[in-house]
Amino acid sequence: MEQPLVSVVTITRNRGKLIGRCIASVLGQTYKNIEYIIVDGASDDNTDEVVLSFKDSRLKYVKLETNWPIKETLDHGISMCNGKYITFLDSDDEYLPQKIEKQVSKIETLSEDYGFIYCWMTYFDDYTKERLDIHQPSLRGFVADEVVSTPVISGTPTLMFRAEVIRDLGGWKTPEEIGIVSDWELCARACQRYKVDFVPESLVNVYVNHGSIRQSENAKYYVDVYKKLEKFHLYFLNQFDDVFKRHPRLNSYHYYNLAICCFRMKKYYSGMSLFLKSLYYNPRMVIKNVLKAKKK
Repeated sequence: MEQPLVSVVTITRNRGKLIGRCIASVLGQTYKNIEYIIVDGASDDNTDEVVLSFKDSRLKYVKLETNWPIKETLDHGISMCNGKYITFLDSDDEYLPQKIEKQVSKIETLSEDYGFIYCWMTYFDDYTKERLDIHQPSLRGFVADEVVSTPVISGTPTLMFRAEVIRDLGGWKTPEEIGIVSDWELCARACQRYKVDFVPESLVNVYVNHGSIRQSENAKYYVDVYKKLEKFHLYFLNQFDDVFKRHPRLNSYHYYNLAICCFRMKKYYSGMSLFLKSLYYNPRMVIKNVLKAKKK
């Protein structure tokens, strides 16, 4: 039986030193029926030379004349996809060789009401090569309530969507709508309408501390970051208000992070009020986060 086509999307900017590892991991997949779409946000380093050094007909490279915002760049990549399934990879990370094969094997066994699946991912320090953490969520089925409380199901490179599902969702929300572009928000929204499942293996390596700039830096993505994060958590509290009314304890993470934002912006009275609110709803979570912050 013919394998379904899988589309892989990478957006990048000035990642000439890193993107070769990313591309090699996609083109070296054990699952061969893929198309790999790379959208370059007007890099002015040697990113194009590195990409074009890979001679593979499955690779489609588009270099934009200007550096578009992240959502628009991702949407452009999705618009080029022809696959039954769509997955993503950041240009500083890599897939393990069986990532796509194992995810396709899983999603092909599921009914149409499963909109997407995910896998686990391992974080590495790219400078020391030290393994830092493994993200191992285990939510499956219809998890509309659980997924809005914390970013359990997140990690863009771990996701594999049915193509019609991510298009129906409209992809990511814009920063103007929710403050930041967030895979957590996308997954939370998807889980309000679809079931989800996962492959219980780490099939993605995520690298930090590699010294390269982010695609978003030229777009001033991190200017007023706490104001944007404040907008993001308020969005969650409003968008999923019906969930929080049924399960008030689930809102604690958002109140805690709103408190942090207020403290950082020197709005101390509001920050303390939100902190106490968070403590009231879930004291265990708050104490755990405070102790974790003290260790850093």
